[in-house]
Amino acid sequence: MTRNVLFFMLLGLFLVFISGCSKEGDLEVKTGIAARIGDTKLTTDEVDKRFEQLNPDQRRSFKGKRGKVEFIDKLIEEQIIYEEALTKKLDRNREIEGKIEQAKKVILISEYYEKEIADRVKITDAEIKEYYNSNQEEFRTRATIKAHHIFSTDSMKAVEWKKRLDAGEDFSKIAKEESEDYLTAPNNGNLGYFNPGGYIKFVGYSDAFSGAVEVLEQGEVSDVIAFEKGYSIVWIRKKSPENILSLADARTRIIDKLKGKRTTEAYQEEIRRLKKKYEPKNYLREELAKSVRSPEEFWEIAQEESDPYERIQYYRDLVNYYPDHKYAPQALFMIGFVYVEEVQNLVDGQRTFDELIRKYPDSEVIESAKWMIENINEPHPKFESLDDVKKKVEEERTKGEERE
Repeated sequence: MTRNVLFFMLLGLFLVFISGCSKEGDLEVKTGIAARIGDTKLTTDEVDKRFEQLNPDQRRSFKGKRGKVEFIDKLIEEQIIYEEALTKKLDRNREIEGKIEQAKKVILISEYYEKEIADRVKITDAEIKEYYNSNQEEFRTRATIKAHHIFSTDSMKAVEWKKRLDAGEDFSKIAKEESEDYLTAPNNGNLGYFNPGGYIKFVGYSDAFSGAVEVLEQGEVSDVIAFEKGYSIVWIRKKSPENILSLADARTRIIDKLKGKRTTEAYQEEIRRLKKKYEPKNYLREELAKSVRSPEEFWEIAQEESDPYERIQYYRDLVNYYPDHKYAPQALFMIGFVYVEEVQNLVDGQRTFDELIRKYPDSEVIESAKWMIENINEPHPKFESLDDVKKKVEEERTKGEERE
């Protein structure tokens, strides 16, 4: 099938049923007729409406007057196929009737969700401002440094390098040929990007190294820096200062976050209401519950499972079947952890951590969940387990207390 035909079929042939063309005599024409197919008229309003339903890339395919003419041609093609399908009574075929009914069901569910749930969630200016003022760290862009270094465990060698650099020798050449950091030397000593006080390639976490580098200006070459692993000379390639988004710049992000959370809660509340009204029964779930695994079994199987999606499912089963068990908060944390650290699905990861905080506010893993949310878009070391996150949280708490 050609792109032209397939494109419009996939666009949604069922739109014809709900918003498309009108039959002669049923239509009050206000803005003119764009096309006629037998007794069916297609108005310019309807053409514009269908055009707006395209995604940006599709709209670009029909730019200008010529593009609009081609677009109307495609709508005509769609309509004549639809008319012929009705002539051949395809809509009375039992299998197709089922597909039409399913399409109707999908449309109504979507409309119900939008009109009865999502559209009723309103975020006020006061709520936006309050969230902004209460979550300043979320809108803070930490200072970022990109640097190269030359490393040795011998302080005298580092001092000699510094003299040569001051005399005009090329930093990258010395780093590549003589640095003892064999991880970064092949790339001219490139440490990549890092945040002051954060994890640095090869260096790790080092207040001594980070503190000495933080005060340097872009383009500056440091003196010899002594730290836990040895001695480095650092060249600052790029430095971006800390910044906080203004309320105006953060507004859309805040609305999306608050509305997403509020809409999810509204949806869950609506489902609870409707379940009370219709009293549904899942007989298969009831049957499964009779032979379900213990929480300890779910936990153990999840720990041993290599596939991340299977692991997520086992943890989710534990939470669903045993929401009051001591393992439930940890299982919920691990779902978010696997999403973020292994699957790289940050949206579902944060959604799961939010669920954990909402359902188990007194759990011992809450602090770790909050840390994961706050740092979900920030560079951080690769964690292998919940214990790794707890250790990181404890390290940052200790550093904060020492600074105070």
